[in-house]
Amino acid sequence: MTKNALARKITGLFTGPRRRQRVFMEVRPDGIAWAVSPAESGLSAGFEECLPAKRHKVLQALVDKHGWSGADTTLVLPLDQYQVFQMERPEGIDESELGDALKWKLKDFLDFSPSDSVSDVFPFPEDASRGRGALVNVVAARKSLVSGLVTLVQEAGLELNQIDIAELALRNLVSRLDKKNRGAALVHLRERYGQMVVCREGTLYLSRRLDVTLEDLRDASRQEGAVQSLALEMQRSLDYYESQLGQVPPAMIHLVARDNILPLASMLSSYVAAGVETLDWSAVGFEEPLDSRCLPAWSASLSVPEGEHQ
Repeated sequence: MTKNALARKITGLFTGPRRRQRVFMEVRPDGIAWAVSPAESGLSAGFEECLPAKRHKVLQALVDKHGWSGADTTLVLPLDQYQVFQMERPEGIDESELGDALKWKLKDFLDFSPSDSVSDVFPFPEDASRGRGALVNVVAARKSLVSGLVTLVQEAGLELNQIDIAELALRNLVSRLDKKNRGAALVHLRERYGQMVVCREGTLYLSRRLDVTLEDLRDASRQEGAVQSLALEMQRSLDYYESQLGQVPPAMIHLVARDNILPLASMLSSYVAAGVETLDWSAVGFEEPLDSRCLPAWSASLSVPEGEHQ
């Protein structure tokens, strides 16, 4: 997939790894999260705090410091920068033409014109359609937002060749946690919201935004209500996975948050049918926990284990 093609649409979710240095980056409202593959020694990921107005300067400094000029680059869009819809897959349409064929249907879902969007598709698991026919996931983001990020990367001297989305990036990590191919779940908590991802055999089945803030979880006066609300959303997600997608819920939910001040896993366990545990970073090769702000960027650097599918 070429850089120019990516500038026109969200694509590149299925491009194979390349040997040269690759940079994976998530541009957030509060800074830039990055990871580099292959790392020459140990962990190679980080987070630079900055306001949006300072992004160009901060990214250029990162490129100069780490010698990234010309590196293949993957951008990861956070959950709040795009939307995903399930649509009926039209018959007789080639895979490469699905995105364009379904784009006109976005007018029924978006609060802005499809002409102001960039979109692409990724598979919906066949065994989760439950009599609804063949479905496909359609991703849509504002064209102005994507164009701004493309310009940011290009002006810093990086070679953009992929744009990924948070749930497919996290899918790469969750696939590694699904050792017995019975399904695995991950909850990634950010400052203003969380994201729950459920995968089985390398396939993304469910991704859901969890409306909880870390501020509420840390505040003693609001903590109990926030924990119950978070647990309720997690349990509803598992219930949906079972009743609407026809799957057996995973036995364990892995939890990643920026700090581990609270015994959050044990607090949630009282309200969720599945077990909840803080992610064991040693299981994915780390001696120390990764800065959770880097999780989507680092997860994007992982490939789906061989033999598993998108």
